[in-house]
Amino acid sequence: MIERMRISSPGHPDFLPSECLLHFVRKSKRDNSSVPFELMYKALIARIERAAATPGAYHYVGEKQAVSSRAEKIIEAVVFAFEVKLIEDRNGYLAALDYFEVNFAAAIKALRLTARAKADLEEKRNQPLSYDDDETISPEVEKAAGSYDPFKSEKIDDPAYRSALGVAINKLPAEEREVILLSLKGYNDASSDPEVITISGLLGCNDQTVRNRRKRAIGKLRKAMEDLE
Repeated sequence: MIERMRISSPGHPDFLPSECLLHFVRKSKRDNSSVPFELMYKALIARIERAAATPGAYHYVGEKQAVSSRAEKIIEAVVFAFEVKLIEDRNGYLAALDYFEVNFAAAIKALRLTARAKADLEEKRNQPLSYDDDETISPEVEKAAGSYDPFKSEKIDDPAYRSALGVAINKLPAEEREVILLSLKGYNDASSDPEVITISGLLGCNDQTVRNRRKRAIGKLRKAMEDLE
C-alpha cells in the first residue's frame, strides 16, 4: 500500500487517489505506530507540493530542476496551511478536512489561490511608494471636497439619489473610483500591521496618494450631485 501511495502519476494503474491517501492519513491517528503515518504523511506532502506549484514554477538550470523564489513561497504557504489543518484534525476532528477527502484538487487549489494573493500583496508592499506630481491637490480641489460626504447625505435612503450617485461613481477615473469603492468596503488607507489589507497596499501607492485621490473623487461627486438638484 505504501508503494502505491508513492506513485505520483494518475495514469499509473496502481495510482492511489489523493482523497484516499488523505483518508488513510487521518485514520492512522488511531494507530499507535508512528512509522506508517510518517510514510503516508511524506507521500501526501509530496503530492501537495506538486499540486501547489503554479504554472511555470519549475525550470531547469543545466540538468538540475529549480523553482522560483515566488513559487517556493506559495508552495510553502500551502503546505503550512494544510499542516495546520491536519494537526488540528489529529488532535480531535476538523470538519474542513472532509472536503479534501471529497475533492482534493479543488481544496488545494483554494489554498494555492490564497497563498498567491498574499504573495502578490507582499510584492506590492515591497515596491517603492510613489509621490507623483499629478497626485498633488490644488486649493480648488480641497475646497470642492471640503467635509462633504455623499454617503451620509439625508437623501441616501432615496432610491433615485442612490442611483444617481452610482452613476456618478462609475464616471470617475479608474484610480479615483477604486479608492471610493474600497473605502465603501471598509478598507483603511494604511496600517502599521503588515498583515492587514489596506487600500494603499492593494493599489500599490502610499496613503497620501489614497487621500488625494479620494478628495478629488469627492469633489467631483459633490458637483455631480449638486447639478442634479
